[in-house]
Amino acid sequence: MSKTFSIKTLGCKLNQYETAQIAAQFLDNGWKAMPFGERVDLVIINTCTVTDKSDRKCRKFIRQGAALSKAGKAIVTGCLVERDPVLLRRMPEVMEVFANSEKEFIYTRIAGEHGGQPLSETDRIYLGGAEYAHPHDYSIPDGYRSFPEKGIDKNSANRVATIRSAETPLPFFHTRGYIKIQDGCDGECSYCVIPSVRGKPRSRPFQEILDHAKRLIDNECPELVLTGITVGKYNCDGKTLPELVAGLIGINGRFRLRITSIEPDHLTKPLLALFRSEKICNHIHLPLQSGSDRILHRMKRPYTVAEYLNTIDDIRAIVPDIALGTDLIMGFPGERESDFQQTIEIVKRIQFSYVHQFTFSPRSGTDAALMEQDLSARIISERSDRLRDLSKRIGLEYRKRFEGEILESVIEKNRFSDNYTAVTDNYIKIALDDSDQNDEKRGRLAPVKLIMAGIERNRGVIP
Repeated sequence: MSKTFSIKTLGCKLNQYETAQIAAQFLDNGWKAMPFGERVDLVIINTCTVTDKSDRKCRKFIRQGAALSKAGKAIVTGCLVERDPVLLRRMPEVMEVFANSEKEFIYTRIAGEHGGQPLSETDRIYLGGAEYAHPHDYSIPDGYRSFPEKGIDKNSANRVATIRSAETPLPFFHTRGYIKIQDGCDGECSYCVIPSVRGKPRSRPFQEILDHAKRLIDNECPELVLTGITVGKYNCDGKTLPELVAGLIGINGRFRLRITSIEPDHLTKPLLALFRSEKICNHIHLPLQSGSDRILHRMKRPYTVAEYLNTIDDIRAIVPDIALGTDLIMGFPGERESDFQQTIEIVKRIQFSYVHQFTFSPRSGTDAALMEQDLSARIISERSDRLRDLSKRIGLEYRKRFEGEILESVIEKNRFSDNYTAVTDNYIKIALDDSDQNDEKRGRLAPVKLIMAGIERNRGVIP
């Protein structure tokens, strides 16, 4: 009987991609993947450390994962390992920790290959200045992918042929395919620890990304999602992000490309021009963090409110109905009521389709952690509630504009139920009414009619 494993992924889409890489190592060696929450031989927790709340959440899942593992302990990797490996090693529920740069070696270390040690330097390849492990081609057991794999020789014994795809994993428990294009950040935001846990920006080779995309498209993946820590910093083989996106949308096949989150000052005019393509999703996430120039300066963000608004105007001139998402931090040290009101006014003016809001959490080692916090928890909570209510109302207004329309969507089956969800290109998530077509269209692009937009749930049907 095959050994079983599960992975709990916290944090960003880059972590989702790297989870697929980790899973590939085990699947390629005969292990069976199970959803997190089931009893398995081995549990892996891929952590995030963007806030104190993230750290607490990770520790909770580490304890839960250890209880679910037959080994009684969990493997831990991800950004929390980079930030606090000593604390994690002291947790009785932790079997072993792996830094981000060691994610590719988890199976090798656990299985005891090479004497139980990580791959040697000669077993590694260096891509665009970044260190990656050699890939392993793999197949996913029946029932654990949303589209069939085609054109892969599962019986190949040629090591050279099978090592070329550790960086080209197929989706793991997902329908849409994540493509890592870069890692790392050299930003100096006063509140952020990401540069210290992810390192300096480094990019993946241009042709390797195109090859990965082609592999996903050949396997009928309906949507490609570009991931990275600062995707706008992509620069490799003489190619920048606009050239990479142009190369990707030039690939033949029925698919769409989602760029997701990018820093406002990285959304250049050459990149904006590409949004005219029908293959690029009408959705972009532009972190704002605050609507006050004074607070943006304290945060060391590299733009002003006016510059941010100009970027919004530029993209809406090309895609008027684009879904615009953002991040906002509440309760940053020194935030006055007037600063908060400026944020409220900007949200009203831009009419974001959704807002991800965070309460400021001081992180040791950052400049903001040394700033005096003169705001009470009550004031921060009250401001957060006001912003949340406004964001929900504005988001609903955006979605209601599309009621009754037919929207091309990716059809996904919910992992823990028999329900189906459609994800539109402008990032509206729609709960589908029961239909025989739901399963037939699963894992594909299909037209969906948005019947009703709601605060907590949007309803639709495949016509």
